[in-house]
Amino acid sequence: MSQDDATALEQEVEAQLAAEREAFEARFPPEAFTGIAKALKVRPTPENLAVLRDGLLEDFYFNFDVGHQWKEPTRKEQIARLKKLCEAATTLHSLLTGFDIWWNLPLGLLAPDDLDAAGEGVTDQFVPKLKRLADTAAGAIEELASKQSRRGRPAKNARFRGLTPLLIREYEWLMKEPACCPYWLPDSGVYGGKGSFYPFARAVWCCLRENLPADARDAIPSTEPALAQELLKHWPKDRSKR
Repeated sequence: MSQDDATALEQEVEAQLAAEREAFEARFPPEAFTGIAKALKVRPTPENLAVLRDGLLEDFYFNFDVGHQWKEPTRKEQIARLKKLCEAATTLHSLLTGFDIWWNLPLGLLAPDDLDAAGEGVTDQFVPKLKRLADTAAGAIEELASKQSRRGRPAKNARFRGLTPLLIREYEWLMKEPACCPYWLPDSGVYGGKGSFYPFARAVWCCLRENLPADARDAIPSTEPALAQELLKHWPKDRSKR
């Protein structure tokens, strides 16, 4: 691939990522932050909504947009890829050592370092290199196969849990007061807390639930009690330290 081709490909990827991000952000127009403004007891003017949107939207994107996030291959997928690599290396090694195919081998596909000085065959190191590659892949397959499969999915609401400290930071910057741990109010039958942090977090949760694409909604708590429990996990068990 030439430098121009690589540059064009890089620009194409960047343009695609920018379009995907623009589509994600379009799901959160300024008016979607009205409930958050009300929870903070500020007027939902265009200026205030713009401030809230600017402060939260980037955190929304990097925590909940599933399109740009790299996903680790499963153990089964890793084994399948290693098998393909092992089979390819073994097949080529067998061809090179089984009989003379130099006149038909597409040497142009090999790197210069793998060709002999005359450019008419492979070096003495190339065939053993294929054997090591096949053996290494086979060993990795055996090691992966011997491990017990990790069952289950990533912790439920893990991405929302990652958002919690960002919400605390944003709240404390906006309100100039510490965010406090929510707690159950038995007389009212709801969760609450000192200050407006819990209403703010609840309004953010409602905003996400209403505007996230369907394939990302399972990353947030499904009910308000579940939301409160997720927020509680951020604070130490000794509530006196909050």
